[in-house]
Amino acid sequence: MRHLLLRLPKAADLVPALTDLCARENITRGIISLIGALECAEIGYYHQDTHEYAGMTVNEHVEILSGQGNVSLKDGKPFVHLHLVLSRSDGSCIGGHATAGCRIFACEAAILALEGPALVREPDEATGLALWPLA
Repeated sequence: MRHLLLRLPKAADLVPALTDLCARENITRGIISLIGALECAEIGYYHQDTHEYAGMTVNEHVEILSGQGNVSLKDGKPFVHLHLVLSRSDGSCIGGHATAGCRIFACEAAILALEGPALVREPDEATGLALWPLA
């Protein structure tokens, strides 16, 4: 196992920055945890009945109360699956699946790169998602 503790650059796009880092570090299976703040965010909610994501734009400064995710392979490349809980200035929260468009104000991340074969996401007909194989 390898542990990476790092700060991501201000104004970087959160998910692509993490994905690029995992590609550079050859991380094909791992766990991500992060905290910080975003200048704006794009998050999604997956509708289980229609198998479609609904995007939500957060055009305000928010704190990242919790960022939890994982790293695996999709289409032969590192894929970061990240969920965020975000706090607005009034203390109310919003959360969802992080997508491109989350502009970093400040972000500290911990990545635990796990040993073993790469986890490979494959289409799952029942959910409409690209998921890990069943155990």
